[in-house]
Amino acid sequence: MRKPRQGFTLLELILVIGLMSVLTLLSFYEKQTDLEQARARQVGGVLYQYNNAVRSALAQGLVTSTTTKVGTDWLKNSSCGGVLAVGSELLPCTFPAATALEPISFGRMSLSTAIVVTGTAPAKKFTATTLTSPFTLVNTLGVANVRADLAGVASLSAAAAMTSGFQSGASGGLTPFTATTDSSYKADPITGKITIVASNTANNDVWLRTDGGNQMHATLNFDGTDPGDRMIVGASTIQNFAGQVLRIGSGSGLTPVTGAGVVIDATAEVLGDFRVRRTLSVDNSLNVTGNITATGAIRAGTNLEANGSVVAQGNVTANGSVSAAGNVTANGALVSQVFYDANNMGYYVDPHATSNLNSLAANYISSNGRIRAGEFVEISGVANEGWGCSPNGLIGRTAAGGILSCQSGIWKAGGLTLGPTVLGGQTGYDVKDGGTVTYDVYCPAGTVMVGLRNIVWGDIFQLICQ
Repeated sequence: MRKPRQGFTLLELILVIGLMSVLTLLSFYEKQTDLEQARARQVGGVLYQYNNAVRSALAQGLVTSTTTKVGTDWLKNSSCGGVLAVGSELLPCTFPAATALEPISFGRMSLSTAIVVTGTAPAKKFTATTLTSPFTLVNTLGVANVRADLAGVASLSAAAAMTSGFQSGASGGLTPFTATTDSSYKADPITGKITIVASNTANNDVWLRTDGGNQMHATLNFDGTDPGDRMIVGASTIQNFAGQVLRIGSGSGLTPVTGAGVVIDATAEVLGDFRVRRTLSVDNSLNVTGNITATGAIRAGTNLEANGSVVAQGNVTANGSVSAAGNVTANGALVSQVFYDANNMGYYVDPHATSNLNSLAANYISSNGRIRAGEFVEISGVANEGWGCSPNGLIGRTAAGGILSCQSGIWKAGGLTLGPTVLGGQTGYDVKDGGTVTYDVYCPAGTVMVGLRNIVWGDIFQLICQ
């Protein structure tokens, strides 16, 4: 009778150990493949970042003619061998040099970018074709092997723009769709080389161009919560090439006037100077706390109000009122129906009708018609009878208040007749036959006789009343 066996035979142990070794080796190769693919995706991220820097260089006009760039130093600043100013670099100094002597560490790839410029602005086209050296790995025996499979992984990762260190979507980076619309990544399955082509034709460029060829086919939307992330910085001109209306504001739906090129559809504040080289038309009120200076005309459809002065080198024309807390100054004409005193609206100047002034001081007053006073006329000019004068017809007075008039170049008394008051409608006279006829002649109430004038010598006399 046999006894049962105890343990395993030597053959069984050898078989188990062999199977475990095979499984371990397979697991090792699987882990190594995973690690290589992960690092290849990192290389894809490097290629993606480099291509974005190339695109930025094209968009900023850093390349203006056909050329070839080797490595990545041309996109770095001068502190690390680049040509760009510090702060204007498109790649950091820590970015791989990607030359034959200093290749990208994993894959041992160098980069060469051929840039071709065709056309003229605004239809100028930039095409950048970057070619890598073969994706190569060196094994533990020092043998270099071309890994086209890893080149494909790196190419796909760069095209998707979803490698480590890059985020897609609104949280950061570009979306995969945006990243691939103007760039292509292609790996050669035989040579292991990667070809990257980027261009910025005006009809499909997703970047804002600086050569005037950018064509927006949809709304440019700034959705950042920080106001500092919703700025357009450094723009010198915003021009409407299509000849349509350029709107700035929320859009109230109001129809702009014919010929309007720019419509500001919101409340606007100008912190600096505001200069109008041609016509400024205001349909409603214009309120200004400071000065308004215009070299041309200022026209308002209704009221023009200013808390300060209004200064114009040309005309100021308003269909309504012009109100200013300060002065209204114009080197041209001030055109209005009536000018009112801001302190007392009861005083005004109406050039077409009657004006009402509290006091008028002038060096010279000329009237084509009569000058009428509702009270007294005060003459300040003092002269002496017998002095010379010019022109004839001037009215003056003596120091005592007697009336003088300029007659034939000489100041003479009795030259002003304010009109006699006659009894029975006749003027007193001396009868020619030597007889004397006496009439009662007197001055109006409130006046006194200041003189007697002989109209016809010895015949007719007139009282001078004042």
